[in-house]
Amino acid sequence: MRSVRPLFRFVQCSIPSHGQQRFLRVEKCKDHLRLIDKNDTMDFHYIWLRHNCPDVGKSIHPKTGERIVDCAEIPSTIEPEHVELTDAERKLKVVWSKDHSSFFDIAFLLANAYGKNRLEAPKPQAKVEDIELIYDKTQHETYLKNCYDRLKKFGLVVVRQRGLDTEAIIKDFLPCGASVVETHFGRIEDLRTDNTTNKNNDQLGYTDAAINLHTDQPFIADPPGMQLLQCIRRADTGGSNTLVNAAHSALYLREIDPSAYYLLTNVPVRFHRKQKQFQSVHVGPLIETNGDEIKQIRHSYFTLAPFQFPYWLTVAYYNAYRKFASILYDPQCQYRVQLESGDFVLYDNFKMLHARDSFTGPRHLRGIYFRHTDVWKKLEKFCQRNQGTCQKSQN
Repeated sequence: MRSVRPLFRFVQCSIPSHGQQRFLRVEKCKDHLRLIDKNDTMDFHYIWLRHNCPDVGKSIHPKTGERIVDCAEIPSTIEPEHVELTDAERKLKVVWSKDHSSFFDIAFLLANAYGKNRLEAPKPQAKVEDIELIYDKTQHETYLKNCYDRLKKFGLVVVRQRGLDTEAIIKDFLPCGASVVETHFGRIEDLRTDNTTNKNNDQLGYTDAAINLHTDQPFIADPPGMQLLQCIRRADTGGSNTLVNAAHSALYLREIDPSAYYLLTNVPVRFHRKQKQFQSVHVGPLIETNGDEIKQIRHSYFTLAPFQFPYWLTVAYYNAYRKFASILYDPQCQYRVQLESGDFVLYDNFKMLHARDSFTGPRHLRGIYFRHTDVWKKLEKFCQRNQGTCQKSQN
């Protein structure tokens, strides 16, 4: 009963009354109709409206009151000729043709508003200037607040000229008593071709090869939430980094190809890392969701085990994977940065994919992992001192 009452109250307050009539308007969109009042929007596909047409004779049997139209008979491209609100905004009139119009009670639409307050996910637009900042040691707290703003809004921040003191940078993002996340590589990774400091360095990160877009550690149950890459020495040639917000890209995929999104969020795959002295397997979907929210992306082509789907599903999954990749690899969606000595990039490993170009010369980056909770705990106290600014950055 608790779940019914809020909907009942919404219906009551949304229907215009004689004493207090609310403004309500309607808009025709490409494939759907949108009802709008001062507080809410409600979207309905045209095919849904035609399928649920209440017209007696055209859609409903006059004696039994049952539907007489199978939705399979309705073209997916159906579109009305005209829409308008009538009867003092208590009804919606949808004109399909000169001899067929549907009149929907607004109360019925409100009670079945499956697209209420829907936000369309735009195609990601990556601009490097949005994520960059130059470190000023005289404005350390402002620097941390700016890091918070960019991480919240874009999922990453690029800091220029912070310096080579790795421990000082670690201290920037860890609250008192917290520690970095140590992995099977060790506490800090030295990503260089002549690496002798890390364990289990038989993997692509310690070569000069190009590495395509991926998240780190998808083959363990609880990957670290944040990663920092600090540039100690840039490459002689090449070595640029590419990053893309895969969470935003997944929402855009849902907008343009719901079937592909459904497969990638529901069909589990196996990530398997096998090195000389380390092995780990994790099974789960590429895109993990919590309701309509993107919780975590796992994406790593070089640790993705062979698919073991039913025969009828295999090609469909490849097509869905390719559709997602077409967004991730679109230059419009990607941030491309060249880190110089003393620069670093910090990004959300659950949202962002990262890559690098092949390179020549003794390129040296350091990799450090953090827990989400530690980074947010440290940065939020600087944000709280500038509460108004921070609230805007989260909107």
